[in-house]
Order: sequence, then structure tokens, then C-alpha cells
Amino acid sequence: MARNISKESLEQKIEKVEKAIRRNREQYEKLTAELEELHEKQKAIQSEELMKAIAGSKKSFAEILNFIQRGEDEISD
Repeated sequence: MARNISKESLEQKIEKVEKAIRRNREQYEKLTAELEELHEKQKAIQSEELMKAIAGSKKSFAEILNFIQRGEDEISD
């Protein structure tokens, strides 16, 4: 048999849960934005590292690009 609960008590519980959901949604959105920003920073660092490696390489740009596009394991000298 279902327990009887007052209308006011039920409405208070509903409001409490809705408030908790709003709080969690705001936190989720904040953390998602932070994660996206961190991924962008990581991508920038990786791009910079790649550009430095290309600049310091004895291989030509065309050779490096060909290697990347073909997916070979080694670039021949």
C-alpha cells in the first residue's frame, strides 16, 4: 500500500530535487567548458611541438607530409 504524503511535503521534495538538478547541470556545463578549453590548450601545445620538430628535421616539408599522409613507419634517408 502506498504511503500517503501531504501535497505540501511532496511539492517541497520536488522543488528540492529540481534545485539539485539545476545545480548539477550548471556544474556539468562549467566543467564541460573547462575541459574544452584544456583540450584546445593541449592541441596548441601539440601543434607547436610538431612545428618545432618539422623545423628541426633534415627532411623536407614534402617528405614529412608524404610520410604523414601515407602512414609509413619510417622516413628513408
